[in-house]
Amino acid sequence: MQKVRTGEVFRFACSRAKGRAEMVLPCLSRLTEALVLEPIRRGAQRVELCAPDCSGCGLRKTAQQWERTLAFSQALCEAAGLGVARISSVQVQVGDAEEIRLPARTPNARRRLFGAIAERWKTSGDAPPLAAEVVDEVEPEPFRDIVQRHSENSKRTDLMRVLDALPGLTVTSKVVPTVGIPLAQLEVDQRCVACNVCETLCPTGALTHREEAGNYALDFDAAQCTGCRICELACYHQALHLRETADLALLFQRSRVTLITDKLSKCQGCGERILGTAAKFCPACQVSGDRRDSVARLFFSGGN
Repeated sequence: MQKVRTGEVFRFACSRAKGRAEMVLPCLSRLTEALVLEPIRRGAQRVELCAPDCSGCGLRKTAQQWERTLAFSQALCEAAGLGVARISSVQVQVGDAEEIRLPARTPNARRRLFGAIAERWKTSGDAPPLAAEVVDEVEPEPFRDIVQRHSENSKRTDLMRVLDALPGLTVTSKVVPTVGIPLAQLEVDQRCVACNVCETLCPTGALTHREEAGNYALDFDAAQCTGCRICELACYHQALHLRETADLALLFQRSRVTLITDKLSKCQGCGERILGTAAKFCPACQVSGDRRDSVARLFFSGGN
């Protein structure tokens, strides 16, 4: 991003966009929110996405992707108190895009990247091969340990780094629909039995639980959530679900919220633990009991 000039416009363009731009991509669908906001972080007054008519392009099906990225970036900019007008799209004619080049002073980022990769390959090639008998002695990692090893989401990490460094940051509430954006807000109701399956399967570690003095609490960090819905789909009792909207201010606040907290107890039917003392049975046993009562009533009423 050496081409960012303080107080001026930074332009992204696809390779079919006629005109000059600071950065030319094969398709604007390659853009991420972090990349769109990076010029503003570095002092650009505005960011423009230069796009020609996509109907004649072989990648036209990806147009919705960059449009979603544009909309999400604009919403983030507004939530940061910088105004939605700082990022916009510009319709241009079809042609050959020309990328503005700076005088070569130091090796460019791409050359440095490939140089670093080459050095790593060279180093790994000098290392002695692992003995066959050592490989045979390695125990397979348990599945539970694998799924609990939450991996870092590089796109979210890059975005948070940019958001934290935006100039003139003044966080305001900005509620947006969650459809198509990598963010969510969760809700948990009293059907939760503290099984921790949602926490175990969450790929980013956005969900964590606490147990203290017989009490249970499930916490949620929206800044780590990417809206994958795995937790919602994995919840056997359907106690957890995603809201239809989310407040983008949560990405800036970096605070965990408690979704549910209650006293731990045991189901009198199956012995599994449940939350709260009002109910004596877990949701599964309650459903089974209701079905037995319904069958019994039909039996004694002669089927009427």
